[in-house]
Amino acid sequence: MATPLINGINGAWNDVTVTANGRILIGITAITYNVKQKKENNYGTGAEPVSRGYGAVEYDGGEMELYLEEWKKFIADSPAGNPLLEPPFTIAVTFGNSASAIKKDVLLMCEFTENNMSTKQGDTKIMVKVPFVYAGISR
Repeated sequence: MATPLINGINGAWNDVTVTANGRILIGITAITYNVKQKKENNYGTGAEPVSRGYGAVEYDGGEMELYLEEWKKFIADSPAGNPLLEPPFTIAVTFGNSASAIKKDVLLMCEFTENNMSTKQGDTKIMVKVPFVYAGISR
């Protein structure tokens, strides 16, 4: 059975607020994070599985897309102007609006892994994709 929409409203990007290191990110256009765990059947006698094995939980794929001006704020606030030296911090991703329930994912122990920038002739804005690692999600 399908779950009805809450008050007929779907969530949208304008219902997302991202806070990193205690600061609301106004110049963010995307955030990606992924949790996965290897699961496989174990075999013994015969052709059917006799048990299932579980691997480690992996937190990967962390990346934010920011306007260069937003990224420069991180750089300016970082030790020695290097965001790769930033101590571990949290990123909170809040979903919801006044018509729907507010939910939050808090990414734990975040650290940036690259400080990059790329632009070209014709760009009307400069965006940077900033990868990060994290070590858990609190909901």
